[in-house]
Amino acid sequence: MITVSDLEIQFGKRTLFRDVNLKFTPGNCYGVIGANGAGKSTILKMIIGEEPLDGGDVILAKGKTLGYLAQRQDLTSGNTIYEEVKSAKADIFAMEAQLRSIEQELKSLTGEDLKNRLDTYNRLQSEYEAKNGYACESEITGVLKGLGFTEDDFSKQTDTLSGGQKTRVSLGKLLLTSPDILLLDEPTNHLDLS
Repeated sequence: MITVSDLEIQFGKRTLFRDVNLKFTPGNCYGVIGANGAGKSTILKMIIGEEPLDGGDVILAKGKTLGYLAQRQDLTSGNTIYEEVKSAKADIFAMEAQLRSIEQELKSLTGEDLKNRLDTYNRLQSEYEAKNGYACESEITGVLKGLGFTEDDFSKQTDTLSGGQKTRVSLGKLLLTSPDILLLDEPTNHLDLS
């Protein structure tokens, strides 16, 4: 699913890696192990395209999607846990709002205008159903509970969370996007012991 060929990583004039060749295949888990500052995070950032390649190629299989969990979490200030995780499905909630808006418009339309708007509504509703829009709220709840949050936790502000809780919130957002490949940069580094 991911092929890395002849990857080169430099830090200033120092070459950290040269001629790195990796192949990540479906159904397997891989770990990159090394000392702090060895370039593990940099390799991941190069794979996702966040850092430029100093040399070599990274090829992602056609049609595959990547999900990346960084070491440090950048959560939206002022959001609750639920709002933050819900943002991963923003496109579905925008689609739902558009459906509700069209429903209101339909009440005042007639003739060809009504037909055209109904066509748009039906097309949008089919897309909404295909993206599992009707189960979106329960999917969010299920992911949060699966990550150890209670419904009482859902209203907590992300600004007040521990590092481990922030990591779990970010992981929840990532899981809701359903990427084909997950790249996790020290995912347990800040997780709470429990």
